Amino acid sequence: MRLTAQIRLFVQGEDVFRKPSFWDNVKGMFGSDVDLRTGESKIAQNALGLTETIQQALKIAGITNAVTLVVDDAVIYQDIEDRPDDADLLVQAMRLHSDRFQNFNVLRAVFEFEGQGLHSLIEVNVRAKAQRNEPHAIVAIGSRIEELRPKDGEDLEVAKDRIGKSLGNAQLVPMYRNVLNALAGKLHSGLQRVFPTARIESDPADVQVVRPSGGDVRDMGQSGDDRDAHLRSQPSYGRYGSGSGWSYGAYYDPWNTYYRDPMDTFVSLMVIDALISPRHSWGYSPGYLGSSWSSYGSPVTVVNYNGAPIGNADNVSSFSNQLSGVSQVMDQDFSTQSWDDHAMAGYDQQGSSWEQYGGSSGDTGNSWDCDGGSASSSGDSGGSGGGGGWDCAGGDSASSGSSWDCAASDCASSDCSWDCSSDCSSDCSWDCS
Repeated sequence: MRLTAQIRLFVQGEDVFRKPSFWDNVKGMFGSDVDLRTGESKIAQNALGLTETIQQALKIAGITNAVTLVVDDAVIYQDIEDRPDDADLLVQAMRLHSDRFQNFNVLRAVFEFEGQGLHSLIEVNVRAKAQRNEPHAIVAIGSRIEELRPKDGEDLEVAKDRIGKSLGNAQLVPMYRNVLNALAGKLHSGLQRVFPTARIESDPADVQVVRPSGGDVRDMGQSGDDRDAHLRSQPSYGRYGSGSGWSYGAYYDPWNTYYRDPMDTFVSLMVIDALISPRHSWGYSPGYLGSSWSSYGSPVTVVNYNGAPIGNADNVSSFSNQLSGVSQVMDQDFSTQSWDDHAMAGYDQQGSSWEQYGGSSGDTGNSWDCDGGSASSSGDSGGSGGGGGWDCAGGDSASSGSSWDCAASDCASSDCSWDCSSDCSSDCSWDCS
């Protein structure tokens, strides 16, 4: 289960102009006015200074623990030693590499905050240029409820029962949503103090539960007694609804972008299992949690691992078939680290269907051509141009933005599953077989 929030910062910008073409010069010779504006604006303030000012706003909100600084694809600073209150070290790294800020596209500074039972990751995303009426900076927050995580040294079977009973408190999730709203409110106020003339927009906190990918479930199963989230050596952009281009998806979550966290997968499976088939000892019936969260003003959205919404938890019975396989996985004894291949095969089969990737064709614009083995799309996802097209014959993605090549060296050529996690040719639900 994850909680997310976003804040958008609009600062004074300068129009970006293109070079005049030959015909522009000809028109100018005859006295015509030529508009050379590109529709983009660049920040009037130095990018380094803008980011430092945002960092001051975070400091006002009590956020002083830096995680990483990435300029385009280059990692400039990374707190691999987990040093507390190291935001000033991140600023020093920025100044030391000031030449990187002369010509860049995207800057991402990431901070961490723990308080009131919530563990949050805050990503500050600054663009050198933005389309007119788009923000020049976005602050995205991804949070986790510490009470709903296995503790250090806690047996996972014991954790299942404890977390299941904790979820029975219908006010738990709404309470932590209010905690995140309060943190986002402090950030909003801090930004207003340091950018008094800027326009600042905020979204209320949102709560989602993710149906993890088969690969993430296997990674969880192999994690053993590891209960910690680990900083990725390279951020995993494009995961969990990060969107394409400047605008983040509605469910963008920086946590999974920067952390590899097997226990987050465990909690996601736990919550889904509690929604559709809770144990009798937990004290509530199927469907109770979703309706209760909504009644307390905190509706929860169920999304797939790529961030596409599956449905609202208060109506989980209408799409429970899309969550099939979860309960079979959660029925396994994780303490034995012995996986039931049949349970995982069922989970993979459901997760690799096109409905899980993007919902119904009417929701996403995705359609499947089973004669040609490819996907077409009228929207931003799917198809050869959207980064989600499938070649059912060869198991390849039709887009260079996604690399699901089941003939690659890292998996068997007979494997048609989307994540190359199975060497069984029968594990195909989308290849028109």
